[in-house]
Amino acid sequence: MGEELIIEHIPELSRPVLIVGFEGWANGGNVAVGMIDYLIQKLGATRFAKIDPNHFYRFDDARPIVKIEGGELKEVLPPEAVFYAAHPKQTEGDLILFKATEPHLRWFSFVDLILSLCKRLGAELIISLGGLQDNVVHTDAIISGFASSQELLERLQQIQVIPAEYKGPGAIHSLILQQAKSMGIEGISLWGHSPFYLQGTNLRLLSRMTTILAGLAGVDVDTGELEKGWMLLAKQIQRFIDGNPELQNVIKEIMNSKTSGELPRPERQDGKVIYLDNFFKPKG
Repeated sequence: MGEELIIEHIPELSRPVLIVGFEGWANGGNVAVGMIDYLIQKLGATRFAKIDPNHFYRFDDARPIVKIEGGELKEVLPPEAVFYAAHPKQTEGDLILFKATEPHLRWFSFVDLILSLCKRLGAELIISLGGLQDNVVHTDAIISGFASSQELLERLQQIQVIPAEYKGPGAIHSLILQQAKSMGIEGISLWGHSPFYLQGTNLRLLSRMTTILAGLAGVDVDTGELEKGWMLLAKQIQRFIDGNPELQNVIKEIMNSKTSGELPRPERQDGKVIYLDNFFKPKG
């Protein structure tokens, strides 16, 4: 484990909760990685460890980012899997934030590294974050989830997180929760449902996810910046929709499906997709 997990220093943490987010298939609306980035920025989290990418990633798939200036090679940056520590003010516990590209290889070993460090630092709860493109509209803020115990599931239902129903190809989140349970660590997985006609960071979902996370982890995180950003973005989205009859029809189909129970098939043609970064780029 020493060669694969690189610890820069061990932070002093009190009753930490581990929050994980992965880039890739399960990051619809940039809910997972965007949430981790936002928490790092808002809470002043500091990096303390990383997983060596050479053992878990195919670089022909997740290619390293190369930086060249004036013909001189400056940097080669492989996919990252990094741990951060945060000490929110006026709270009883701390946070461990883990951001990574979902690995291609050796999932069980990758999860074991996460959980071994989690155990060493005294974390008793893991919250994984995911996002998916779904048949919902941009004014929705739907969060679904699942948990490793009935007690946690009841807690999610109390805060209006919809119990997940799914059978099919999975992300690494499920394996994390399964392995954590065998080690006596409880787990929750939260999933934000982003409209399939939006591409980019969904600030509406980030704001809702922040509120839910704050309650579950027992921390105080200000959502004012996200809410203000969403208000600006929503107006620009609506203006775009008002000038796009095709997109209006798609949204009507989704709204009608809520009463009929028949979900329309997602269509990602250029005329029916809004690229959020063209309108607004969130800070941080």
